[in-house]
Amino acid sequence: MEKQYDLLIYGASGSVGKKVAEYLFRNARPGLKWAIAGRSRGKLEQIIEELRGTVEGGESVDVGIVVGSGDSIDEVAKAAKVVMTTVGPYEVLGEPLVKACVEHNADYLDINGEPQFMVRMMEKYGTQAKTNNVTLIPTCGFDSVPSDLGTLFLVEEAKREFHCGVSEVTSVFTTFDGTAGSGSVASIVKLFAEPSALDPYGLQKDYPEPEPEKVTEYFPDWHYQPEYIPELGLYGIPFMLGYCNTRVVRRSASIFASAVPTESIKVNGSEAYCSGRFLYKEFSGIQNKVAAYTLCGILTGILNSAQKMLANKTLNEKVFNLITNLGFKPDEKAIERGSARIVQIAKTDEAEPRTLFTEINTLDPGFGETSRILAEAGMLLALEKHLIPAHSLPGGFYTPATALGTRLLDKLNEKADW
Repeated sequence: MEKQYDLLIYGASGSVGKKVAEYLFRNARPGLKWAIAGRSRGKLEQIIEELRGTVEGGESVDVGIVVGSGDSIDEVAKAAKVVMTTVGPYEVLGEPLVKACVEHNADYLDINGEPQFMVRMMEKYGTQAKTNNVTLIPTCGFDSVPSDLGTLFLVEEAKREFHCGVSEVTSVFTTFDGTAGSGSVASIVKLFAEPSALDPYGLQKDYPEPEPEKVTEYFPDWHYQPEYIPELGLYGIPFMLGYCNTRVVRRSASIFASAVPTESIKVNGSEAYCSGRFLYKEFSGIQNKVAAYTLCGILTGILNSAQKMLANKTLNEKVFNLITNLGFKPDEKAIERGSARIVQIAKTDEAEPRTLFTEINTLDPGFGETSRILAEAGMLLALEKHLIPAHSLPGGFYTPATALGTRLLDKLNEKADW
């Protein structure tokens, strides 16, 4: 069936969805047929009218509208080759669109940071996605593209420079001035209600079967003692987004180590990141030792307590509803000020390991950078699928690194220097 559009944004009336639409108003590639989608035609028309008036050259942008939600969600998947969704929390609102995309052969991207949602979707729709040759790529925002593609970049550099693999990568967020809306906070609340979200190997159990711990090592998400990072002179403490990013990076390592054919990297004749087990760690970086130990203890105590309290489904539901009803979001000035800096350190898998570094600088993580990453990933999948690893992969659930490869890095660097 011929699709009307190449690319579609579902949830364009929300804060992040509108940012994605604004990005495409400014940066859509020539010839891209795209649309915005949601449940209210009036709201969608209002967004287009507003962007036509505020974006330079916006009056000439050709963008369509698709109305679909709830019982009519199939209309969204039927309309486009690639569907991007910003509608969360995904654990509560995400499944109908995943189902519709798998059934109606629409490739899918989202910005979720909810491992329990991904585990559930893979178990429920993975087989059908493979049968229908549908590519689904969750976590295509600040969760978890910088962590995932930065790691892939370092592995490729080790291969080119030293002809070896990488056995360990540490990501340190040295600056994180980010904004968050009520949807993001509500997603974190839901995280604590599902034990599968806390399973360190939950995203790896299909690549490879049945023992992912033989391919990757697990570093605890929340730990009371900081880790000193001598290369930077910083102390690493728990980073809240790490609970998702670490699982996504380990899933990439497992997929590359599996027998699935890809057009991506090969290290020593293998697609694995390294010859043994691969370790990925992620921290916030603190310079002062006393502050690091204090913050690490406080953060870990809070997170462990929250995990125990919010595991109670009744209490979890009450807190979730309270946050959702508050409906808060940052203002434009806060988004414009936001930024993040990530330094990644890789150790080669040689007998005498060598060290590689890369640095990533981003816009506001929650809105500015996430919308940019999602839009570029969507255009890549819609217009250049034949040039990325997804082209040679069977249908199913993949990570940004395994499906989009470093070509997404190239596209992001064209617009801003990562």
